[in-house]
Amino acid sequence: MTWIKLASLALVVVLASAGISKNEDLECMFLGYPDLEYDGFDRTEVLTEKNFNRTVFAEDTKSVVFFNDVEEDDSELDQYECFLQLSAQIMTKRGYNFYTVNTTKEHRLRKQEEVEKGEDTIHVYKDGYKIEYNGVRDPETFVSWLMDIPDDPVTIINDEHDLEEFENMDDECVRIIGYFEPGSVALKEFEEAAEDFMGEIEFFAVVTSKWARKVGLKRVGEVQMRRPFEEDPLFAPTSADTEEEFEDWVEKNKEPVMQKLTLDNYFNLWRDPEEEERMILAFVDEETREGRAMKRLLDKIADENSEHAGTLEIILVDPDEFPLMVDVWEDMFGIDIEEGPQIGLIDISEKEGIWFDMSQVNLDDPKKHSDSNFEALQSWIDQILSGSISLDDDDDDEPEPPAPPPTPKGKKSRKEL
Repeated sequence: MTWIKLASLALVVVLASAGISKNEDLECMFLGYPDLEYDGFDRTEVLTEKNFNRTVFAEDTKSVVFFNDVEEDDSELDQYECFLQLSAQIMTKRGYNFYTVNTTKEHRLRKQEEVEKGEDTIHVYKDGYKIEYNGVRDPETFVSWLMDIPDDPVTIINDEHDLEEFENMDDECVRIIGYFEPGSVALKEFEEAAEDFMGEIEFFAVVTSKWARKVGLKRVGEVQMRRPFEEDPLFAPTSADTEEEFEDWVEKNKEPVMQKLTLDNYFNLWRDPEEEERMILAFVDEETREGRAMKRLLDKIADENSEHAGTLEIILVDPDEFPLMVDVWEDMFGIDIEEGPQIGLIDISEKEGIWFDMSQVNLDDPKKHSDSNFEALQSWIDQILSGSISLDDDDDDEPEPPAPPPTPKGKKSRKEL
């Protein structure tokens, strides 16, 4: 067995010479994968303002950068380290380098890369463009997402496989499809605009009349945006044919009325809305009869309210896809998710919501009551859009009433949050 010891020693020497040091103090457990272990080698480097640009923007490099304000005595540090180190252990052999940036110290670098103060985020730098990761931070989800990053910002549809990929994304994400002459300046501008939205929006193009017909495009230069849960596409202005014009149009229209929460987009959706937005959260178990009926009702609501995109934001959550979060959400909002569909106007930071009375809709016989169900839910949404139903405290000028006596501990009501 001496040769095994010598081989192991040689591996340590090789890794050390490559700048990979042993991280013996970090203990990582990955339940469910009995043969998966962190090997103890540190594959991350710290970047500063002095070496950032020349490192991540070097030619033919693929970099993963974790921007964080986690201090060395933070209890979360080991969790972040385990996540990063196992991801690096898998992906460095696939050409990725892993780095960290302490945003508490690197103020200018944080602003340069547009990272919010106090925010922890991950950027991937590849082939000269930047992609932000908004998914949950576990190695399996992140590595899977990283492996799926396309080589090019635009997928050219020229076979049935590409067409199937495009069609299978229906209701999963915002898609943009354009019809261009092959090798044209307009196609090049379209591709350059797509680089700024990688990881957020999927861009496709066709360059022949055959594939244009299959995706529903009629003329060269036509560009459509297809948003989840909306039947009719949006058409880019015929005047939009430069990178900046494409970018402006996409930025203005990219927010759909309804999106589904997934592991990959979690932190893109689970965030405080903009000041003018109204965020509605819908828990719908699509494996139940009631859940399927509620989903069809929400599909119609989203399509009929497409003009309110950017103001009305519905987040669709299938609780079966987030089993560990069900108890957290029930406690956070004071609702019973497992009793059936729930939909409410919410504030994530304040952990509060105003919940729709589900007795107003009949999900047992949805076909018979489709019109009345739609009218009831649409009326509630109209009140939210008009401000009649609001989470804002409009009584700031009134004297505060005396504090009520403490109530006995028990299950929270819908408004006691």
